[in-house]
Amino acid sequence: MYIPEPNIRVNVDVTNPGQFFACCGLLELADRLWNGAEGWFEESAIEFLLSPLISTNGGDSASLLDALKKCKLFNTMTIAELNRFEELKAAKAKDQSAEEKEEEKSLERMWREKPLELREPFEIRMDWFLDRHADGYRFKTWAGRQSVIDIAESMKQPLDAGDYSDVPAVDWFSHTSGNDVTFKFDADEGGHSSALDVGFVLDPLSMKSDNRPFLELAAFIGLERFRPTHNSKSNRYIYSTWTSPLLPAAASAAAAGQMKTPGSRLFEFPLLFRTKYLKSFLPAQPITR
Repeated sequence: MYIPEPNIRVNVDVTNPGQFFACCGLLELADRLWNGAEGWFEESAIEFLLSPLISTNGGDSASLLDALKKCKLFNTMTIAELNRFEELKAAKAKDQSAEEKEEEKSLERMWREKPLELREPFEIRMDWFLDRHADGYRFKTWAGRQSVIDIAESMKQPLDAGDYSDVPAVDWFSHTSGNDVTFKFDADEGGHSSALDVGFVLDPLSMKSDNRPFLELAAFIGLERFRPTHNSKSNRYIYSTWTSPLLPAAASAAAAGQMKTPGSRLFEFPLLFRTKYLKSFLPAQPITR
């Protein structure tokens, strides 16, 4: 079988489900940016590889990073809804009627919970965390009072600020940046205590946790198309690597373990319930069937 020369190589720990789904997110982004891209894990599964489907489509790491940096991330509220929300927030509570207070609460809920969109050139709508038909909601790691747009923007901000400009593609998933919110997809960080766990908040001026925002953002994007298979007998989820170059549509089936390919490997991971609503991804173990 012909294996193309990859344009991008990213170091990956496939036992970290956050890194695995971040690879899936990179494939989604590359495919949309290059009008066709293939992705695969090299045989020892320590690198994820990307190649444009047509060589004339370009496809280097700098162009992918630059496109993601410039791409706008939006909540899917309408302009009228956003303007009204800002108007109500600016008003003093004592001057608001009961109806206006309820309206503000409704709009605030929409701001927290509505699907997100990555605009041109990717044009990706992300609503998997609301999906109960295909169980996407199971991987929603944040609580109801947390805002998905605020977390996503926090993960994108280091890219927008140029923190990754000098980071080689192989290190995209290991590069850290100090942020105080995260999705908790990164299994290396997911089991650590948070302010909610320990019962007090650390001084944000003196201490910030180091997380890996590119990993977190790419995994968030990847989960729109790529989902693990639920082990219905337990709180465990199965995914699979693949070693043949695949387009996203086929790769999503391979990632779920529904399409066995030569050299593929299955992994299973649990979710950590930090509270009734807060969850984290935990490390995966290889399994056999």
